[in-house]
Amino acid sequence: MTVVTLAQVKKSDVASAGGKGANLGELISLGFPVPPGFVVEADAYSSFIADFEIPGNDDITNTDRFLADIQQRITETNIDETLRQTIERHHAEIEAARGTSVTYAVRSSATAEDLADASFAGQHDTYYYVDESQIILMLKKCWASLWSESAFSYRHSQGIEHRSVAMAVVIQEMVPSVVSGVTFTADPVSGSDSVIITESSWGMGAAIVDGRVSPDQYVVDKKSGHLTSIKISDKKFMVPARLDEDPSRLRQVPAELRRAETLDDDAIDEITHWAMKAEEHFGCHQDLEWAIADDTLYLLQSRPVTVMGGVEDDVPAGRYILFKPVAENFTDPLTPLTQDIVEDLVPSMEIIYGRVYMNFDHLRALLPVNASDEAVAKMAYLSDPPEGSVTFSPLRAIALGGFGYLLYLIMGVFSMRTANMPDDFMNSFRDYFERTVADPSISAPQSIVQLFAKFRFFEPAGNMVLLANLVAPRYILLLEIIGSLIRKWAPDMPADTPSLLCSGTEGVLSTEMGREILAMAKVAKELPSVREIILDESPQHALEVIRQTPNTEAFCTAIDNFLAKHGHRALKEFELNSARWEEDPSPVVGMIRNYLLIELNLEDTERSVQLQRDELEADLAATLKAGPFGGVRLAIIRRLVNEAKYYIKLRENSRFFHIMGFYAVRRKILQVEQRLLASGALKCKDDIFYLKWEEAVSLDRGTMNWSDVEDTIRSRRMEHIRLNKLVPPKTIGVEEPSFAENDGTEPTLSGQGASPGHYEGKARVIMDPATNNEIEPGEILVAPYTDPAWTPLFLTANAAVIEVGSYLSHAGTIAREYGMPCVVDVANCTSRIKTGDLIRVDGSNGAVMLMQDNEEATA
Repeated sequence: MTVVTLAQVKKSDVASAGGKGANLGELISLGFPVPPGFVVEADAYSSFIADFEIPGNDDITNTDRFLADIQQRITETNIDETLRQTIERHHAEIEAARGTSVTYAVRSSATAEDLADASFAGQHDTYYYVDESQIILMLKKCWASLWSESAFSYRHSQGIEHRSVAMAVVIQEMVPSVVSGVTFTADPVSGSDSVIITESSWGMGAAIVDGRVSPDQYVVDKKSGHLTSIKISDKKFMVPARLDEDPSRLRQVPAELRRAETLDDDAIDEITHWAMKAEEHFGCHQDLEWAIADDTLYLLQSRPVTVMGGVEDDVPAGRYILFKPVAENFTDPLTPLTQDIVEDLVPSMEIIYGRVYMNFDHLRALLPVNASDEAVAKMAYLSDPPEGSVTFSPLRAIALGGFGYLLYLIMGVFSMRTANMPDDFMNSFRDYFERTVADPSISAPQSIVQLFAKFRFFEPAGNMVLLANLVAPRYILLLEIIGSLIRKWAPDMPADTPSLLCSGTEGVLSTEMGREILAMAKVAKELPSVREIILDESPQHALEVIRQTPNTEAFCTAIDNFLAKHGHRALKEFELNSARWEEDPSPVVGMIRNYLLIELNLEDTERSVQLQRDELEADLAATLKAGPFGGVRLAIIRRLVNEAKYYIKLRENSRFFHIMGFYAVRRKILQVEQRLLASGALKCKDDIFYLKWEEAVSLDRGTMNWSDVEDTIRSRRMEHIRLNKLVPPKTIGVEEPSFAENDGTEPTLSGQGASPGHYEGKARVIMDPATNNEIEPGEILVAPYTDPAWTPLFLTANAAVIEVGSYLSHAGTIAREYGMPCVVDVANCTSRIKTGDLIRVDGSNGAVMLMQDNEEATA
């Protein structure tokens, strides 16, 4: 038999149906939901190619010419007429059963493919959107892909004789998938076989296979069947299931879907069920492809997992620790271009696994203390070291004297220059930013140097925003001194007194940003046409419609003024690939929309928080004045508090401006990208971020072209996705310190208290405020991380639970400003906690309680 239906094939038919076809037929026989189709068996290929002269593995002298000739001959030679008629008959039967025209996916299924000891994944071709008129051509193209350079090289490396491999072709009804993905019954990265990992994205699975999208990831524990982890990615692109009037294969995902979950609990349960059944039947770990259309799941492939945790990473020699100030602002690895441009910006830093690490030995050498590696690691990771594990070392302090004096000359003097400055003293940096962007002689890497690394000591201090950011953390020492004095002079005061006294700072740009968004919402409420458009249109289209609508000038002026001030901000601001609000204001429109849906009296909230601070300060004043030297002690505390509040503000505001510097670099990159896309040297937006800068320059000069970088871009995209799946180790070359983590079964999640207080309410899990920012007053924000782009959500929430962060992180700082409880570094909180769950947040002790009985807890 030369052509058979998939239902006629079993796993024993690999020699005739190929690995893919045999597995699909086996799945159908077991009742798996596999789309109908048929297989052009391997003997058809063997008959077709019988007159071709195929030399042995070692008999080919000019490989390139041989492969090109044989591929051309395959595609240009006519197939047997009987075979053509048989294929047409099978197609007609499928269309008759469907009652409508059918589009196919035509897939290669080599006879050595998808075996337990060899995987040809990605080596042979698959074609989508194939109609009746194209079936024969795509069949021959699949045969020809057996002789692609990659497939030829792979066979050679595996010792597979070229003449021994034949090609069956699966012609299967194409599922118009809304969601598609892959499922592994073991973790191919870590090698663990205790979990099932499902990755999914919008549209067809080709976007995942091509590395064009970082998929969502769902991890299920095999033993319990419970979902233990969810990671929702920014899914920028999709391959549509139907081309319709738009012939492009790759499309941008609508903004509201980019960070939306692709699977619900029922879909995950169903996928997990079939994955477990496949593994049980085939007797080994399985890699399944699937698609969902019209709320129905279809399995498209099941093959053995052939790579299990065997990937070696290029880790430099030495000892390193994850740089917490960057890690707590976003959790994804940096893109290759961002790495290339920023890796030399800060000494003693190294980018490993796409993340920023600090040289552990350099850090240790700068500390005037005797401490174990674990104690140093915990301090670097902004956690408390074991009690008694750190002691001051006079000898080390003396040895560091010279370095300390040099540091004083630079940072100490600059610290004095930035002391007690007005709130707008760094505004001069904006002009410096604009001049740098406008100067065509300054490249993207040079912009980093120009804006950050040239210390202009005779210019206004506001032009050196990176130095201002580096001196601002002195407030950490001030907080420690304040806490120590209060414990000594007023031991009965609450432990969180220093935090509360040092909050409520006026002039913090990130908190003002939230107030300005709320003010824009008030303008929109007063203009019925604007309010209606924002509520009815998608965020990415609403502003365009508003600008074309009469009598909306007041709102347009307000949002233009906002973007002129804050337009350089974005989610994941340290990543140069992150679109800024000036480029895409839809996240801002989404935040305004949320405020239109709720009633929020910010003035009452801020008044209440300020009253709490006033009462606390009055209690402290009364306590101190009741003891010796009370007036002097109170004056000292107040002086230290004011100084701490100033440097807290300096830290937040200097970041506002140095992120503007990162936007200057991005704008330089986008100028080059625009030229490359126009010339055809690049094919897709964002491809430039998977190149090194010199490669992009070579493309721009014409010394390289698309064919020189196509494979490089794809492999780096795939590597970036792989790094997204890795949980980066906190240390490299150093024994990782123990941190409190929850095993997924206890009702209390442990973290680090970042803002004191207690609150009980319903959780609202938000993975990306750009596409999901609806949070009602009184709810508890649960998030993977935060940066200033998340600030408006803190106006609405009554507490916050953050997966990655520290006491000094943005989440902790803003939560203290708004007087709301906040717990950070809560492992797996975004997967353990669901929207609507009743939880209790203890910001004083760093604990989050999952309430077992909502009614009882509420009572």
